[in-house]
Amino acid sequence: MELWETLRFGARALLLKSMSTASPERIAHKQLSRLRRLVAHAKENSPYLAEKYAGVDLDTCQLEDLPTCDKSEVMENFDRWLTVDDVKQDEVEAFFDNDANLGKLFKDRYVLSHTSGSTGQPLLLVKSPIDFELMFALQAARGHRTSLDLKEMITRFTEPVRLAAVTLKPGFFPSGSAFQYMPDGVRNFIDVLQLSLNDENLIARLEEFQPTHLTTYASILHELARAVESGELDFGDHLEQVVNISEKLMAGPRKRYQELFGAPVLDDYGMGECLFLTSGCMTSRGMHVNSDWAILEVVDDDNRPVPSGERGSKILLTNLANRIQPFIRYEVGDIVVMASEHCDCEVTLPLIAEIEGRNSELFYAKVDGQLRPVHPAIVEQAIGQTMEVREYQIVQDEPERLQVKIEPIGSAALDADQVRQEVLEELKGEGFNELDVQVEVVDRLVSDDQGSKFKRVITNFEPDQ
Repeated sequence: MELWETLRFGARALLLKSMSTASPERIAHKQLSRLRRLVAHAKENSPYLAEKYAGVDLDTCQLEDLPTCDKSEVMENFDRWLTVDDVKQDEVEAFFDNDANLGKLFKDRYVLSHTSGSTGQPLLLVKSPIDFELMFALQAARGHRTSLDLKEMITRFTEPVRLAAVTLKPGFFPSGSAFQYMPDGVRNFIDVLQLSLNDENLIARLEEFQPTHLTTYASILHELARAVESGELDFGDHLEQVVNISEKLMAGPRKRYQELFGAPVLDDYGMGECLFLTSGCMTSRGMHVNSDWAILEVVDDDNRPVPSGERGSKILLTNLANRIQPFIRYEVGDIVVMASEHCDCEVTLPLIAEIEGRNSELFYAKVDGQLRPVHPAIVEQAIGQTMEVREYQIVQDEPERLQVKIEPIGSAALDADQVRQEVLEELKGEGFNELDVQVEVVDRLVSDDQGSKFKRVITNFEPDQ
């Protein structure tokens, strides 16, 4: 049985690899077909979505014909949103109360996880184990620097990838708990060591494991890079690639870490609602959307499409695989820029050029006496010109003043006055002339809350006052 599962997983990965180079027309046809089947399933099995999609013609509907939704709507109607009737919100919450349930199936059928709630109420997520086979198959097919073919599959069967997955903390969080539900067919191809940042023996275990692949958050990459720079950690020459799966990594650290780790550093963009949304691109350093299984719309505040090359206000996500808890045109407050030109690699899937963070991560500046929100990408553009900056943080205690903290890479010397002038010039170029900016060089920038994502923008006042 295990051999059959392994062969089936390998065959699926090879098929997914072939689809990544299919014509855009073929991918669009596959996408629309799956979308209509998903909506039909939702209408038939979800009491809430049956009402929401009552006027949708399943034979002719296009994506733009469907209404949007958001986290509040999903959670306010949790039980009625699901397409199964044996999962209830109070039972799910009780399941999370027992840490011993991590890695177990709820009612022997469902994988449960929840988001951190950093943007408000946590989102409770319900998936099928089969969704994780798709996720790992997409990663095997499209998420590696080496091109997947039959020879590579045979090689990985005899010499599995050694993947170290380092998360912020253990728990029922989507990116960490996913490795608890690896299908049996995957385990012959991937040997996983799962760690968290607060493990006391993190460095020693990484050195002993000698991973060929490393998957982690940008803030944890900073920690590991500091350890390599100080001589505490040595990956040897085993690393083949590093993947940043959360938080933005600036160009300076990326270039430095590729030299430091001796491996390319890629990005994957995903979220609990759709962990397999993208695969990092070796050629462009952007991310290809797995658009045969997910749909990503970059839109403005009114849900109108934003042209490629321009910054959106948010995205609309459709996960074509999750038939238990459908996410169809689901609003996510991420600021994304799609590439305006085709990628030079062979992959024909849409390409994300830039993820600029959350639309909630803003500071404020006065223009003609009125407060206006400002995205930190403006400050980052200035800081990014100084390649020696590892990380930055913007602290705003009052509307007229901005405190920018920067951490150098290694022993690099940073000139705070020079960085300040670059930030001021960038702000003035965008019409923000009334901000007093102070820059401080610090030894280390880490999250104030151990085990939580690093906050680049901290606003300590109410902007509407």
